[in-house]
Amino acid sequence: MMGTADPQPSMFYHINLEQFVTVAHPMRKIRPLIDAERIRQLCEPLYAETGRPSIPPEQLFLALLGGYLLGVTSERALVRELTGNLVLRWFVGLDLDTDPWDHSTFSQNRKRRFTESGLLEQLFDETVALAIKQKLVSQHTTLDGTLVQANASHKSFVPIEVFLQPEDYKKRIRSLDSPAEQDPGNPTITFRGERRSNQTHVSMTDPDAKLANKGNGTAAMVGYTVNGLMENRHRLLLGINVESFRGPASETDGGRTLIDRFPRTHRQRIQTVGADKGYFAQSFLTALFRRRITPHIATKATGQEAVHQRVRRLGQTVGYRLSQRARKKIEELWGEAKCWHGFRRFRRRGLLQVRDEAYLMGWLLNLKRLAKRLPAPA
Repeated sequence: MMGTADPQPSMFYHINLEQFVTVAHPMRKIRPLIDAERIRQLCEPLYAETGRPSIPPEQLFLALLGGYLLGVTSERALVRELTGNLVLRWFVGLDLDTDPWDHSTFSQNRKRRFTESGLLEQLFDETVALAIKQKLVSQHTTLDGTLVQANASHKSFVPIEVFLQPEDYKKRIRSLDSPAEQDPGNPTITFRGERRSNQTHVSMTDPDAKLANKGNGTAAMVGYTVNGLMENRHRLLLGINVESFRGPASETDGGRTLIDRFPRTHRQRIQTVGADKGYFAQSFLTALFRRRITPHIATKATGQEAVHQRVRRLGQTVGYRLSQRARKKIEELWGEAKCWHGFRRFRRRGLLQVRDEAYLMGWLLNLKRLAKRLPAPA
């Protein structure tokens, strides 16, 4: 017999948020790896000893992390999720009787407390330290860079020689529109035939963002270069940073920074580094040999220096072939971050802010991998 819906609601419900989180849910596996008391300890110097009690900082960080895990792309949307998503409420620690905060809570706390504190960098480093303690980190690594779109448009670029104040620029743009087409929020700007470059133009929305492309014939985008250093065994990120686009140098220089930072921070040696052809540059290869790191870099026909020939000889070894096979794994990480966690486009503006966003993404990706490898708490 075909059943029918019973629209009559019950008068009382006995609900525990725990019952809505399945055993296999990613949030249930990730949540035990986050030490809320540790976050409070790190945030304590940022708060005054007097005044009204604030929103617990650990809940703010858990909400941001949960939002990225769900691929929520704005703070208003995150507040909507906190209102109706019971699993996210459980993850953050909000009970059913507590109203979510206003969306401006996140931006105001970032601006007043968190942006220059380095908290997200420290939380990311602690996941790496946990992985090292659990002996999950290999000495064989992969380096790669990816372009991430900035929160700025091509319309925001103006010539550096005639850089105007924002209000003056808006007036000039509006004067170019016909009266029927004027749109203060989205002006019509035609730059066809105009030569634009990072040497002649700058974005008024995000001056740190640059016109960027991979040089493969694709159109330029407004973005940043994000570099990542991954260990090859479990695809854990050992380092992540953001550079303003400067062509291939933004990848090689940013990668060198990560390679220097990891042993200095974690007292762990890097034995090999695998990478694509973009890193087959004399200065970069020489820097690796000086650090006693074996470069398993994809080779190119160009480059006849001794260091190039040395790397080509390494290409005949088994270790080189294994590194090149593992190299694709970091590209899968970037794809996962962009497709599922909203990392295709930065939400923040400015180099300092987008670096924080990158550390949050690295923290999330590492937590997902640690949740698979570490036993569930009893």
